[in-house]
Amino acid sequence: MRVLLVSNQRQNVNGVGNPIMYRMRDALEKDERIDKVDFIPFENNCSSFMSIRRAAKKYDLVHIHFGGVYALLIWIALIGLHVKKVITFHGTDIHAKALKTAKGWKERLKIKLNQKASFLSICLFDSCGFVAAEMINYVPKCLSYILQKKGFVQALGVNYEVFKPIEKVDAIRHLGLEDNKKYVLFSDVSNTSIKRRDIAENIVKCLGGDYSLLIMCGVKPQEVPYYINASDFLLLTSDEEGSPNVIREALSLNKSVFSVEVGDAAKQLEGLQNSVIISRDPIKAADTIVSILQKPYVDYTRDTLRDRLNFVQVNRVVVDKYLKL
Repeated sequence: MRVLLVSNQRQNVNGVGNPIMYRMRDALEKDERIDKVDFIPFENNCSSFMSIRRAAKKYDLVHIHFGGVYALLIWIALIGLHVKKVITFHGTDIHAKALKTAKGWKERLKIKLNQKASFLSICLFDSCGFVAAEMINYVPKCLSYILQKKGFVQALGVNYEVFKPIEKVDAIRHLGLEDNKKYVLFSDVSNTSIKRRDIAENIVKCLGGDYSLLIMCGVKPQEVPYYINASDFLLLTSDEEGSPNVIREALSLNKSVFSVEVGDAAKQLEGLQNSVIISRDPIKAADTIVSILQKPYVDYTRDTLRDRLNFVQVNRVVVDKYLKL
């Protein structure tokens, strides 16, 4: 089977940007049932639609990631080609919670249009994935029958060849950080208010001691494992998420995760002893974190959760969906 991945999420010329599509492509390449897989980033211009159409002629299936108007227009551009079309939604393209922090009517209109386009895409595409089961609750009930036939949960994963444990002291020195501090990792890739950095900063203040917030923003993907290995734990305080992959990345490196109730965070942390859901109240959150950190680390999630963290194994479910189509 030949698969073409398409997404409007890509890395820029400096190598900074969402790496999920590149890692998905690499994982699919390791599945013996896939003969060829490529990724074409959507360039947000008219010529990009024609480039994708020309490329799609060489494939059996086109899988678009992140819904919205652009994805709907690509479906239109592929009319007449004998290829199966799959789409996977990643968060605000379905639940549109970004409306809470949108600035101005133009941004709000854009978010609403992308959500409506995503709902229409559910009707048009051959199969529809959601990175978290919780996202399906935001789909209008009138589409429930269609979802029963087309919908599936596409869990994301971690590249175990990239995310390898590194000695904390080596990671700290690689990043040029101070040796005598404890670092709390906070991921804010695009520096948005949705991530609620203010809550994270207040929680760290309540922790006291030598804790410092290590903010991961505008970082090249190859540097991310160093940030996680240098930290003592991951802190997630977002107002909205779909299925935050940074949780999986932290767990793959045996790091504790403390997250507010958002997206599928609770599901990802279910059954763990050293990672829990925390309050949005900084004082209560700090108390919970301290009580957990006082316990010995017993989860060893890199090994115990390998089946649902390793992208190569997670992606086999997706290939099963491809073959059914």
